[in-house]
Amino acid sequence: MVLPMRARLLGISLTAAALAAAAFAGRPGAAGSPERRLTIFYTAEVHGTPEPCGCTSDPLGDVARYAALVRGAARGGAVLLVDGGGLSFPESSTAKEQQANAARATFLGEALGHLGPPLAAGLAETDIQGGAQVFPPERVASNLARAKNVVPSRIETIGGVRVGIVGVADPALASGLGATGEDPVVAAKREAAALRGKGVELVIALAPVDKPLARRIAREAPVDLVVLGRQVGEGMERAEKVGNAYLVASADELQRVGRIDVVWRGGGPLADAGGPDAAALRRVEIDQAVARIDDQLKAWTAAPGGDQAFIASKRAERAALVAERDTLNKPWQAPAAGSYFTNRLIPLRRSLPRDEKIAGEMRKLDAKIAAINLKNAKPPPPPEPGRPYYVGDAKCAGCHKTAAAFWKKTVHASAWKTLVEGGKQNDYKCVGCHVTGYGEVGGSSLGHTDRLRDVQCEVCHGPGSKHVAEEGTEDPPAVHRQTPASTCTVCHTEQHSDTFQYEAYLRDILGPGHAPAARKKLGDGPTGHTLRTAALARAKVAGKEQAKKTN
Repeated sequence: MVLPMRARLLGISLTAAALAAAAFAGRPGAAGSPERRLTIFYTAEVHGTPEPCGCTSDPLGDVARYAALVRGAARGGAVLLVDGGGLSFPESSTAKEQQANAARATFLGEALGHLGPPLAAGLAETDIQGGAQVFPPERVASNLARAKNVVPSRIETIGGVRVGIVGVADPALASGLGATGEDPVVAAKREAAALRGKGVELVIALAPVDKPLARRIAREAPVDLVVLGRQVGEGMERAEKVGNAYLVASADELQRVGRIDVVWRGGGPLADAGGPDAAALRRVEIDQAVARIDDQLKAWTAAPGGDQAFIASKRAERAALVAERDTLNKPWQAPAAGSYFTNRLIPLRRSLPRDEKIAGEMRKLDAKIAAINLKNAKPPPPPEPGRPYYVGDAKCAGCHKTAAAFWKKTVHASAWKTLVEGGKQNDYKCVGCHVTGYGEVGGSSLGHTDRLRDVQCEVCHGPGSKHVAEEGTEDPPAVHRQTPASTCTVCHTEQHSDTFQYEAYLRDILGPGHAPAARKKLGDGPTGHTLRTAALARAKVAGKEQAKKTN
């Protein structure tokens, strides 16, 4: 029988589709394939920080670098993004920063949501504006019912694997959201079981809760991975096995983002296959443990009457560690059978490329924040009768010409320039440490910095109006010669000045024309410049090593 042309064409189309489907099923990552692959990037406690402070020697973070990392991975395979919670806002801020913080939060939600791969985000207290509005993107929290912009779970098919994402939140958030709260563990158990019933193969829990509670969820709920979303700090270098699940944590503020590469071979449970990064960490631990045992054995064998059985057990422990190290020195190999994952934290260093589209949007964000801040900026508190106020370096230079000339050669004299170059001169997070008398009576404030830009004389010596007016004859002196370390550490914090050492930094700002006797007393030794240069060199080496791994 001859079929009509339309039927014959339909038959050809169906046959082609079947062949294509069969070919697709044979490829890794395809549904029905014996081996399917996906990559999960995880973050937490970004706290409305699109990029880091650039003042440290090795600043970590930057959503543009994260975007480039994600898009690079997505070009080679299937990717899912998850955020454990705390994406949107800082843990604390002032009323004058609210509008700028909302702009940053909006930008982050949009930037991550538009990268391409699906995004699932947990809900923490710092994701809620004004205690009542859950900020975008949509949040996952199974224990909050009837909260706007919150869903109990998500299902995504990534690399042919049906992935379920369940979240929990602090039940205390429910009242402000007009929702009802439930015990996180109870809700996670119920929702994860429901996802399993819908054919989900891999279940991820987003847990912006304390670590003990996150461990309970890992132990009691039918989940495979738990992404911690509270008090993550520098993150967890390795996954922690809890029951049949694994607990992971990235670093906060996008300093180190997590990457899990999953190979799914028909079903669970997942096994942690380590990987090259984990092997390197373990080798360091073994080296330290072997060195410690060697020192102990040396002391024990030298002492008379030592417990020989105990010494023998320590030698056996050392031999086992050395054997493990020998195994780790061999090239990493994937497990022969079963589903597995590798996990690592990736520092977002300057050496990593940036996504230019996101970087361009960040520059627009800086301009938007500047406009918001300038619109709402208020002048500093005005001078008060009888109280010294800030007059600016031009007044000081009239009598202290050599000191002023020396100051102009220091990095303090270019503090404002660095802000302008970075587009941060109207950012509340930055401006205070790059001007003089910020927020002080008769000083400066955002948008009101004209005479007091840079770190001038009065930062170290105090407001000089009385000293200038009386031409240095006032008694007692209205300014001070000695500057304690506490003055410096207002801005030279570990977060913003990681190489700061008081005496070393003094060597850079004292010299001919500016306290030469004090400089001579300090003597030879490291300077702030040498410490900073060495730190930058170390960061450059670390960046190159990371680039080798990434490539």
